[in-house]
Amino acid sequence: MKYWTDIKYKLRDPIGLAIQLLLLLLGIYSLLMAEENRRWKVPVLFIGILSWILLRNKKNHPIIWLVLFTLLMIDLYHDYFWVANHHFMLLFMVLSVLLYSYHQRNEILLKNIQILFVVVVLTSAIQKLMSNQFMSGDFYYYMINRGTLFGNFIRFLPESLEIAKSNSKSILDLQNLDPNLGESITLRNIFPNIGVISHIFAWVTVIFELIVAFAILWKSRSSWTHFLILIMIVGILCTRFETGFMALLALSGLFLCQNLYLRLMYVLIISGCIILIFTKLGFH
Repeated sequence: MKYWTDIKYKLRDPIGLAIQLLLLLLGIYSLLMAEENRRWKVPVLFIGILSWILLRNKKNHPIIWLVLFTLLMIDLYHDYFWVANHHFMLLFMVLSVLLYSYHQRNEILLKNIQILFVVVVLTSAIQKLMSNQFMSGDFYYYMINRGTLFGNFIRFLPESLEIAKSNSKSILDLQNLDPNLGESITLRNIFPNIGVISHIFAWVTVIFELIVAFAILWKSRSSWTHFLILIMIVGILCTRFETGFMALLALSGLFLCQNLYLRLMYVLIISGCIILIFTKLGFH
């Protein structure tokens, strides 16, 4: 019981807990990205470490956050067309926390996180709606038949797994051919009626994302809103290990959530995603 009391005490400060987890996630992400643009990062890290050692008690500035934010900006500037979507979300989330360290107003921080969450989820839904390939189900049809989506579940179905491997091999063989030859392949379905399932799944995905986006905008503190967010995050992780993006969505939910037990669920998801990122599993 004492341990649960300590856990509840920690969960009662969602902002402090979320900032700690964000710092851990950011540290690991920065470590994984350390080799990218390292000649620009070396002087930033040198100045940051020196400032933290010599001036942290004299300067009232969040040195660590400033350094990590600068590292994110370096990668964004030099690899704008390469960095993933979660890099942008991480950048704005760190900026919100960085500003919070100066103004110290919870309501401003939470409003920034809420708006960021809404924009990210709503933009994701709109992008899918604008894509004919996605809304027709072709994207899911292609990814499922390759075994890229629901891959962890397909492993328990030997026959479907073999078909998925065969489809992937056929795609790779086609990519190695001269495109002027006009060769084509036909993917084998790993499940019956996969075309219809893919089409329905595409619409369900968009509708659910729109519901979540408007729920966050309308009732960002409601337990029902966070229950929907958790369903979305778990559903995406079951579909594909989007560990970095889901960790940031869960962090946003942790900032805004008022329910103690749902906060614990967020912490478990974030911790699991951080472990997968650190061990380089999934898509971080």
